[in-house]
Amino acid sequence: MRRFVLLAVAVLLLMSLFPGKIVPTPPPVYAEPLTETTRQLLEKGLSVVEIDREIERISALREETERNIAQNETKLAERQLAIAAQREKAGRVLRAYYMGQKEAMLGILVNFKSWAGLLRSWDLMDTIFEADRRTLADFNREYEEIRKGQDKLKNDKDELSRVAADLASQRDRVAALQAEIQNAIDGSEDPALARKQLEEIQSYWQSAGLYEVRRHFSALAKAMNKLPDWIQDHPGALKTKGLSTTLTLTDAQLNDFLHTQSELLKDFSISFKPGLLSLQGKSGSMEVAVTGTYTVENEPKNAIMFHMDTLVFNGLTLPDTTRDDLVRDFDLGFYPQQVMAYLKADSVALEDGKLIVKLKIGK
Repeated sequence: MRRFVLLAVAVLLLMSLFPGKIVPTPPPVYAEPLTETTRQLLEKGLSVVEIDREIERISALREETERNIAQNETKLAERQLAIAAQREKAGRVLRAYYMGQKEAMLGILVNFKSWAGLLRSWDLMDTIFEADRRTLADFNREYEEIRKGQDKLKNDKDELSRVAADLASQRDRVAALQAEIQNAIDGSEDPALARKQLEEIQSYWQSAGLYEVRRHFSALAKAMNKLPDWIQDHPGALKTKGLSTTLTLTDAQLNDFLHTQSELLKDFSISFKPGLLSLQGKSGSMEVAVTGTYTVENEPKNAIMFHMDTLVFNGLTLPDTTRDDLVRDFDLGFYPQQVMAYLKADSVALEDGKLIVKLKIGK
């Protein structure tokens, strides 16, 4: 009873210190190690939460795309009205040339009576021809804008179709997961306990877990953005032979660098294995493990880009939507041209304890 009273006092104190704010849900505490069945149930519960979040993002993207389509259709209609007038003007100019009217006017210049008459005729012809050029140029400009507008409209409609299909797919995933979760709860030895564990992990993830994961990824992305400066200060990492340059970075060097960049990263470490990067860390009651690899990408610009294969939070694997969201929002790539403007990444390899990047001269 005394422990309960002390806990209640502590909660009231927190609420008085932070009025109007929600006290984060404490991490779930399990009396014994989770069974494989329970772990799978909790993973599915987190997947439902995260896919629901992805559905919200896609729904907002669909609404934005629909607004863009409506705006583009309005602008395109206005342009088409404007080009109708330009088309008529351009048509008159072209008919005049086709019918030989302009050649007849030029004939006046040949039969001039005086230099003064020639100059007046020349000025008149020059004014007429300049007006013709402007008319045709205006028509070409309006036509090009119409063409670009039609291309943009087509791309927006294609994007809308893709987004709608993605939205339907994610909703199907959620429905299937919810059915599996319900079946698992109904078939468990203690359905009430299973549902309580599920609700606890979902609440903890939404109130604290997601925030902490994103906060640490943000710190990691900011640190990676400063890696080119570190390489410039450590020229020994670069070895040049002929026209090729090799960047070799050990996981020990990278960890030392990351630990100096942010307090949030001091309990996180990266290790390199053949073809695989692993990142593990702990912050309070949160544990995160990430695996992935690097590839050379040339669009939109040359870079060594990180691809996340797995993301595990407190022993529970999170879905692809969470990984994609983090990669989309936090750039963990490395850009060689930030080290030297004339260098481009040609290949990348992960070995035991080493990241090896082959560089070449390029624009």
